[in-house]
Amino acid sequence: MKPASGTFVFTLGILVAISGAAKPPAEGEAFPDTFPVFIAGFLAAVAGVEIWWGNRSITRQLTSNADHEAPDNPFVILRQLVPALQEFSARAEALDPADIEHQVDDLTSRYITPFVEGRQAVIDRLGLQKGADFLVTAATGERLLNRVWSAAADGHLEEALTSLAEAVGAFEQAQQQIAAE
Repeated sequence: MKPASGTFVFTLGILVAISGAAKPPAEGEAFPDTFPVFIAGFLAAVAGVEIWWGNRSITRQLTSNADHEAPDNPFVILRQLVPALQEFSARAEALDPADIEHQVDDLTSRYITPFVEGRQAVIDRLGLQKGADFLVTAATGERLLNRVWSAAADGHLEEALTSLAEAVGAFEQAQQQIAAE
């Protein structure tokens, strides 16, 4: 079933349970004669939650397993980004500021933007806490890469190179965080 089916069954179950519980019991009775309706609604709500959350775990498994090597997978993108950054860093001293700006623009469009667009897959795979820690580390690398561009644009080559080394370090750290998973 689709996740939307789970929310529908859950909502329907809640409405039926409320309807079954709305009637007070007859005098001298412990439960109203609509108690079976309440129980049916309650069970439907529980089944709806199970369908809803069960499909989410299936989606999480598909995200982490079947699409593991998909080109839009942020973990695959990071695996490609780190060597590209290391190679750029190794030859950056020989580049002029305009070439550094161009290289950062290229890395941003090829790797950073698609990586940022896949952040929900990171949370789905790693969970909220570990995913957030990972994304903060990657965001630090992204910010430092933006600093590289800005320093190069301002003609501060030494600052650009220092920031580039720090950006490489941040993305390497992010890669190590997911390697531990």
